[in-house]
Amino acid sequence: MSKLKQCIYTMILLITCLLASPFIYKQIWKNSEIKKPKTAAKEPVAAVQPAETTTAPAQQDGTTTETQPSSEGETAPAEQPTEATEPQYSFIQSGPEYFDDALFIGDSRTVGISLYGTLKNADYFCDKGLMVSRIDNSTVGSMTIWDKLSKKQYSKIYVMLGINEIGNDIEGTTAKYRRFIDGIKESQKNAVIYLQANLHVASYAETQYISNERIDSLNANLQAMADNSKVYYIDVNPLFDDDYGALTADFTSDGIHVLAKYYTTWCDWLCNNTVSVDTAAPAATEDKPQTETTSETTEATTKNKKPQNEEFSNL
Repeated sequence: MSKLKQCIYTMILLITCLLASPFIYKQIWKNSEIKKPKTAAKEPVAAVQPAETTTAPAQQDGTTTETQPSSEGETAPAEQPTEATEPQYSFIQSGPEYFDDALFIGDSRTVGISLYGTLKNADYFCDKGLMVSRIDNSTVGSMTIWDKLSKKQYSKIYVMLGINEIGNDIEGTTAKYRRFIDGIKESQKNAVIYLQANLHVASYAETQYISNERIDSLNANLQAMADNSKVYYIDVNPLFDDDYGALTADFTSDGIHVLAKYYTTWCDWLCNNTVSVDTAAPAATEDKPQTETTSETTEATTKNKKPQNEEFSNL
């Protein structure tokens, strides 16, 4: 074969490769893509939160104990009951009248419950930007929270604070939260206190300082405060979360607050998740020293490591 023909064939082969390469690469890329079907967001259903239970520890050696059949005429030894370390309780459904003597304390999410929810019979102490670190001196309707608590005794108090300071030191915020709850217990000795988990934000609303990971850290600390006797922890997040543990984008317009229509669903969920205590905890007879919360602000006790995020609440 002459060199001319070789050059011609070589040029034809190169041109063919160049023309065919986009189609080849496209097919390779198409076959290598991992596609996930997009599922439509389902409307939240206000289900009952699973009840806390106390279980007996498993045997360390991994063996199981078999019950042997007793001989005729013999009585099998009675099984020893497991001693519960905490009062047994379960979450039950209650009617709206349950909240006749309830107080809600919170930020703009609680403002949403008061404006768009169905629990109009409850009392509210809430405002956008409300923080646990500034709760002592914050006023709603010219009244501090301690003024309000001194005027009326409540049977149930719901608290949800912390989102406006989630960018600050978590442990410092937790310490202020604990002191606030201690103050409520001192002034409202007969009230059941519900610590509401802070609502997650949508994925697109997360920043370096405001993230669902930090929200979960604070919520875990709040859960640890619950003694399941006077103070209970409830978490509404599963009602509104997507598959990734963030506020479902279809349920919010700003990534922070649920749409107005979903506050009714939230209130239904609250009705479905009231506590029924099988054995009432004995009333406290011993006076324990309490940290004074009305004389001075708690703002300077722990130095904030991150900037405040007051603009986070814009309801």
